[in-house]
Amino acid sequence: MKDLQWLKETVFCHRGLHNNRDIPENSLAAFMRAADNGLGSELDVYLTKDGGLIVHHDATLKRMCGKKESPYGIDTSRLQDYPLIGTKHTIPLLSDVLEKLGERGKLIVEIKTTTRVEATCRAVYDALKDFPGKWCIESFNWLITDWWVKNHPEVIVGQLYDIYAFQFIPAKLRRQYEHMDFLAIPVKKPREEYFEKIKSAHPEKLIIMWTIRTDDTYAAALKTADNIIFECDDKNPDYISIAAAKDFLTEKGGK
Repeated sequence: MKDLQWLKETVFCHRGLHNNRDIPENSLAAFMRAADNGLGSELDVYLTKDGGLIVHHDATLKRMCGKKESPYGIDTSRLQDYPLIGTKHTIPLLSDVLEKLGERGKLIVEIKTTTRVEATCRAVYDALKDFPGKWCIESFNWLITDWWVKNHPEVIVGQLYDIYAFQFIPAKLRRQYEHMDFLAIPVKKPREEYFEKIKSAHPEKLIIMWTIRTDDTYAAALKTADNIIFECDDKNPDYISIAAAKDFLTEKGGK
């Protein structure tokens, strides 16, 4: 039996506990700040052309680094050339994140869609297999989640869903939820009815909702989800606070 209890005991920060000013998303500082606050983190991983695993979200480096490059093409020996949003922080290697977090780390690792499924998944497994913290895998790409189910059935695996038909409908037709330990679902409508039916038929199926930022999305998560991936921003009055996010599981338990 897989131990999913840790996934039910702490809420998760979207790309670390960042503000995209002095603490960028998917930075070492964001992940350490999350751990310091007793929170888990969701992060995104690419396999680069030189075999390194970097933590980065977008399909290009434009938004975070101001460069019209692909994350797949990064030279990981020159990560100092990729400062994040003009700060002192740079794109980190996954290995550096794991080393810094150690046993305090609680990570949902999203593997970004790639044509190099086998190489990427093997590299991620090799990086994580001896990590003393807690970790699980998720992806929008069902070829990736299926790889983990087939090759490492001991690992906790979740299917990421989105609202867009090109992603949602194939995952639905494939009944991906049947093979997954958890479902990571969007807070956006109009797909909530599908997931509510799954939860009703399979109450044991863990549902984590992303990305919770505001009071209305928080309320939606209380209705449907077992846990959340959230963002907060102390400069945005509409965003929930860290304290509110941390209270989610208590409120959920009291419903």
